[in-house]
Amino acid sequence: MIRTLYWQDGTLYILDQTRIPEETEYVPCRDHRDVAEAIRSMRVRGAPAIGAAAAYGVAL
Repeated sequence: MIRTLYWQDGTLYILDQTRIPEETEYVPCRDHRDVAEAIRSMRVRGAPAIGAAAAYGVAL
């Protein structure tokens, strides 16, 4: 199973959905600005995933 996002050691990793299905690459987000850019650039897509990423962004 591929995870859309995961938290590890204070960093949020977001699956770069612009690269699938060719590659499985995760973008590290270390602060709320990184999360906002991932949402803005459509690296994370879909309302539930965007909502979860935004919540993690607040936590960062």
